[in-house]
Amino acid sequence: MAVQRSDTLIGDEVVRTLGAQGRFSQVLAQVSEGEVTLSGDVPDAAAKRQAEAAVAAIEGVRGVRSHLNIDGGSHSFGPRGRAVRDNPDGSDATRRAGIDLDEND
Repeated sequence: MAVQRSDTLIGDEVVRTLGAQGRFSQVLAQVSEGEVTLSGDVPDAAAKRQAEAAVAAIEGVRGVRSHLNIDGGSHSFGPRGRAVRDNPDGSDATRRAGIDLDEND
């Protein structure tokens, strides 16, 4: 009978596995009872499949739910695979939240 790994240990390995690849820097993972939920952005369909397969191969993972989006650059700026998220509508999120970081009060 296989020993069940804790969600914390699985999560640590997910982070190490995905972190070893720069193309997964926008991927978030949640682990609950061995089920891993992936969300965030990847640069292409191949990266999406690779992330899902790499996580599924981790010892103790009972399943992978993928909510990964393929970001071809339309919602970000920077080189493909190393894109940085931005407000696509150009609005200033800090002002919308009622915070002005430029105030000197």
